[in-house]
Amino acid sequence: MKKFIKENWQFLLLVLLGGLIGGYCIGLYSYDSLSKELLKELQNQDITKEIVALSSAIQYGILFGVILASIGIILSKKIKLWKKFKIDKKAIYITVITTVLSALVLFPGDKLIFGPLNNWVMEQYLEKPTIYKMIGGLLAGGIIEEVMMRLFFMSLIIFILSKMFCKNKQEIPTLVFLVGNITSALLFAAGHLPSTATMTTLTTVIIIRCFVFNGGIGLAFGYLYRKYGIGYAMIAHGLAHLIADILMIIFI
Repeated sequence: MKKFIKENWQFLLLVLLGGLIGGYCIGLYSYDSLSKELLKELQNQDITKEIVALSSAIQYGILFGVILASIGIILSKKIKLWKKFKIDKKAIYITVITTVLSALVLFPGDKLIFGPLNNWVMEQYLEKPTIYKMIGGLLAGGIIEEVMMRLFFMSLIIFILSKMFCKNKQEIPTLVFLVGNITSALLFAAGHLPSTATMTTLTTVIIIRCFVFNGGIGLAFGYLYRKYGIGYAMIAHGLAHLIADILMIIFI
């Protein structure tokens, strides 16, 4: 355990701080985004915005953050996906392209494609994003969601598949990595549905929107994780949210 902490304390500290700060902001933003019915239900139970934010901070920082990150590191080393972050020109180039394209998908892509099909989607682009939403997307989205979906889930899926079908092979086949990426991307998309359900009805359009956009972007982040390490996936994810929010501030 001491050796593990000594080797990975900087990454785990980043995850902890990102999760605590980002999770707190996500809690504040989520509370303000609740439907009137759910908000009234929380108020009847004396659950304040501060309680929701603190609960979210602990959840993101410790449960979704440090615990899953620790397991993810172990798994990713076993399947040879763990890479310590280092400056790489090609990785930076690919990450910049992925970041910009992902940001444009979030805005204005979402508004232009799904806005005309659903009033709730269009309403998301009537107001500028709050500072809590921006920080939450940058930290909780960029750091913790990548820990959960790529470092943990994608690694776990690949690890299980490799044990089931590749016991006698020295190298894990590309197909296994591809299946792991696709599966984790679909889980990433599906993971957005519960929070969306607290804000609007899960219509066919909303569900398709979730899987097309979040699933597609998730595949790109999974590619970065496999090719260049979790650090570059985190950077692309976090900055995609930030750039999309800045574009909203400028053009809304």
